Amino acid sequence: MSEPARSPANPSFLGTFALVFVSAAGLFVIDTFLARMEQAESLAQASRLLAQGQRLAKAGRVFESIDRLRAALASVPGDMETQVALVQELLAANKLSDAKTLLTEMLAHDPTDGRTNLFMARVLAKEGRTDAAITYYHTAIYGKWSKDPEANRVSARFELTDLLVRNDAKRELLAELLPLQDEAPADVQTRMRIAHLFTLSGSPARSAEIFRQILRQDPQNAAACTGLAEAQFAEKNFRGAQAEFAAAARLKPGDEQIQKRLDLTNEILDLDPTRRGLRASERYSRSAKLVNLAVEDLSRCAGSAPPEAIQKLTTDAATALKSKVRAGRESEAADDDLELAEQLWQARKKFCHETPSASADPMALVLDKLAQ
Repeated sequence: MSEPARSPANPSFLGTFALVFVSAAGLFVIDTFLARMEQAESLAQASRLLAQGQRLAKAGRVFESIDRLRAALASVPGDMETQVALVQELLAANKLSDAKTLLTEMLAHDPTDGRTNLFMARVLAKEGRTDAAITYYHTAIYGKWSKDPEANRVSARFELTDLLVRNDAKRELLAELLPLQDEAPADVQTRMRIAHLFTLSGSPARSAEIFRQILRQDPQNAAACTGLAEAQFAEKNFRGAQAEFAAAARLKPGDEQIQKRLDLTNEILDLDPTRRGLRASERYSRSAKLVNLAVEDLSRCAGSAPPEAIQKLTTDAATALKSKVRAGRESEAADDDLELAEQLWQARKKFCHETPSASADPMALVLDKLAQ
């Protein structure tokens, strides 16, 4: 028995299916087109807002700039250029909490991005969280940079050195300067900047060597001559500092700061009883003057009711100053006075809240030198 013939599909059903398919495809195309149009409009609006925010930032209108940049970021969330611009303005406005929130989101996306870590370091430094800031500076230095990685790493390390200088972290500063010396450009200005930082790090010998190298290439460089003088001053090589300050003054006549430093160095050398070549009488005269200055300074800081230890020291000093020294005993008397001056200076440091500036007071500088 043969099978019955199959009837063809209902033409009306096929037509309806085709119409539905075409309609759905058309709606998809329209939806896609509208979505792209909306996305393009959002991008264009974000671009306009970003440009407005950047113009306002250049004009110093920080808070208006922040509003525009927030709106731009709302239009295109996660846009790196907008995020960076907004972070910069939040920092300028000292809105540290808002900046930190945004930076945390950015770091969650890419924790090794150099620029983002650098901004976080700046926020933490402004908050006074120095240790945490140092960590982020190091991540920035060794992190990823899309443009000019070497230059950006050197710049970040210099920024870190500035933070360490402000916090008087000499050991940490020296640790940053050693690699920076190799990484930084070899131009004169950069080398002099590093040399100055070596002086501040407590390594004036390294500083002096850099300045000497520069002066061998350019003997007329007054700034390098002054830098070498400051390095020798920090080493308490006052005679060497005097010669370099004098040379700098000749190269740059009329510079008040150089002249002040030269005058201070001259005062130190005129007061220092340990200077080579002094006659015994001159050495005694200087040591007695040093005791007298130390007594006056200690009495001034101790007030009207000094501790018993200070009273004894000042009494001993007064007795020594009144004593007549026989001919031939000047050298021995000078040694006694120097020992007494050191005792007075140590008492000054122990009992008084503040000590004279070690960078501007001749007596303090001479006594610090004697104490070494």
